[in-house]
Amino acid sequence: MMKTQVILTGISIVPKTFKKEKDLDVQIIENAYNIRELANQNKEVMVVVAYLPFIEMRHYDLYTHFQKTHPHMQIIFVVNELSGNMKLKLKHNEDFIVLWKTEENSLIENIHRALEGKRIKLRQDRREPHDVKGLLSPSTLPSGGMNSISKGFKPMLPGNFENLSQHGSCVKIAAKYYEPKDFVNLSYQNKEGEFITIQGQVRWSKWNKEEQTQELGLHFVSSN
Repeated sequence: MMKTQVILTGISIVPKTFKKEKDLDVQIIENAYNIRELANQNKEVMVVVAYLPFIEMRHYDLYTHFQKTHPHMQIIFVVNELSGNMKLKLKHNEDFIVLWKTEENSLIENIHRALEGKRIKLRQDRREPHDVKGLLSPSTLPSGGMNSISKGFKPMLPGNFENLSQHGSCVKIAAKYYEPKDFVNLSYQNKEGEFITIQGQVRWSKWNKEEQTQELGLHFVSSN
C-alpha cells in the first residue's frame, strides 16, 4: 500500500506518535518555501503540518498559494496563539485545518480524518489540560432525548478533564449516562483555587470501550 507523504515544518524532531503510523511517510522540511519542490514531484495526496507560534499574513498568503497551485495538498496548522482577525479569517476558510498546540495529541487522528474528506472546525478557544477532577450532575434545564427525560435519578458523577477552555470542555465519566443536547452542571476547582459551577450542554458523547468511560464534549452556556 502506498504511504501518504506528510511534511512537517516548524519543528526539528519528528513527534513519537508519528513513528507508530506505518501508512504515513513523514519528513521534516526546515524551510517552508522548499515544500513546493516536493509538491511538484508528488502528484498524490500529501499533508503539510506547519507548527507556528502564531499565524501572520505572510504565513496565510504562502500556504494559500500552496493550496491553489497544488490541490492535492492538505495543510494543517498547529498554533499557540491566534489574533482575533486571523481566527475570523481561518473560520471562513475551509481549505485549512487549524489545531491549537494543546490539541496536538489528536493530530494523527485529524490527519486521518482529513484524508477521509471530513471537515474539521477550528475550536473557538485554546483548550488547556486540567488535572483536578470535576463533578458532573444533570441540570434543571430540559434534557436532550427521550431516554434522558425518563431518568429517575440525578447522580453526581466525578469526571476527569481531557481539556478545559473558556467556552467548553471534554470530560470523561465512569458511566454511560448523558446524551447530546442534555444540559449539565459542572463543578470544579480552577488553577487559582476558586470553586466554579458552570452550566453546559452536551454537544457529543462517545463510549470508550477500553477505558469503560463516557467521553463528553461540553459547550458552556452560563456560570454561577
